[in-house]
Amino acid sequence: MAKRTYLDPIHQDIVLDSGRPSEKLITDLIDTPEFQRLRRVHQLGVSYLTFQGSEHSRFTHSVGVMHIASRMFAQLHEQRLELDPHCLEYEKALVMATALLHDIGHGPYSHVTEHILGYDHEDWSCKIIAGDTTVTQVLNNFDSGLADKITSILKKTYKPHYVSDIVSSQLDCDRFDYLLRDSYMTGTAYGLFALNRILASLKIDEENDRIVVSGDKGQTSVEHYLFARYSMYASVYYHKKNLASKALLAKLMKRAKLLGSKISFIDEPTGKLILGEPLKASEYLQLDDVQMTYHIKRWMCDPDPILSDLAGRLINRRLFKAVRLTAESLAHADELEAQAKGIVAELGLDPEYYVATESTGIRPYDLYSPDAANPQSNIMVRTDDGQIKELSSLSRPVEALIKGNFRSKWLIFPAEAQEKIRKLQELAAVS
Repeated sequence: MAKRTYLDPIHQDIVLDSGRPSEKLITDLIDTPEFQRLRRVHQLGVSYLTFQGSEHSRFTHSVGVMHIASRMFAQLHEQRLELDPHCLEYEKALVMATALLHDIGHGPYSHVTEHILGYDHEDWSCKIIAGDTTVTQVLNNFDSGLADKITSILKKTYKPHYVSDIVSSQLDCDRFDYLLRDSYMTGTAYGLFALNRILASLKIDEENDRIVVSGDKGQTSVEHYLFARYSMYASVYYHKKNLASKALLAKLMKRAKLLGSKISFIDEPTGKLILGEPLKASEYLQLDDVQMTYHIKRWMCDPDPILSDLAGRLINRRLFKAVRLTAESLAHADELEAQAKGIVAELGLDPEYYVATESTGIRPYDLYSPDAANPQSNIMVRTDDGQIKELSSLSRPVEALIKGNFRSKWLIFPAEAQEKIRKLQELAAVS
């Protein structure tokens, strides 16, 4: 068939026409085993334990990012009549392929295990794109230099620089898709914003090699987008049950790493990932949520009582509890943690694996944070009178947002200790 349609809950029909070289490349990439693996990697890690609908995958997100990148490319180049059509088609293929493949290096449970185990999914994306993979073969069949150009875009060394901004910046197709998609799939409305209005306002500032927002209407739409981003982090990504689920998985991985080869069941790729040993791309590509979840299910029967208990808690959703420390109790955080560990120990549980603390703060990557030392990362607005200025200098709401203090600290512990530990927090709050 000449055309292929992906029915998407966010973007509706995403249609790819194999008669166009750029879109034929995309369908070929989607069909590779490496990209199909993303169907088995949850977009939001273990957030499905908190939000029952968030079962969506890196596959659906990546297809959505590619679709928005295609629209951004068309918008940014609609008036560039001087470009040769063949060059334009090649540039479109480059941008769409980069957007599609930007997350291909994600491992089990996406960012969650990446942070716990300390590997970099972006490094793995580059290895898969430019390594001995089917993805690399497809890219080379299109153009022998395409894989290297894609990795340079992901590493932000490609020129012109604004091409990288389409895929990774404060106003990129990645953020645009995940906010809308995650909001929809978690059953919330926090991440909604006017995507069409923002795309229509984007222009290329060729003199400074960057993308700018044009006009007051565009500025207003971007303001709403930034507040949607803040709301999603505050209410969804940093939800206390999410934090508790991640802490439980982190403790489980810590125990598995300590036991190493003593675990009753572990295959070689999973063992290497957990122990931080070098992995070949072929080994890494065997890893996904299905593989990791199967291991955790097997560990429910492991002779080690801590590993088996933690595994059972995660699989059967007997999650830890999370309590945000009050402003008053923050001064006693270390003492509270020590007392919580004492309470947990009295229950016969090892506090090293059953008490955790988590600090949350919306980082510059998450929230907009203008940087004088790195102006390329700033959101620039071309006002209706033709001036180009950084967004927060024009917008009081954005200025207030970026100056806010959104840091919190959480105490995490098993449900059995909830009553006694909550009393500890109350005592600290009034002391």
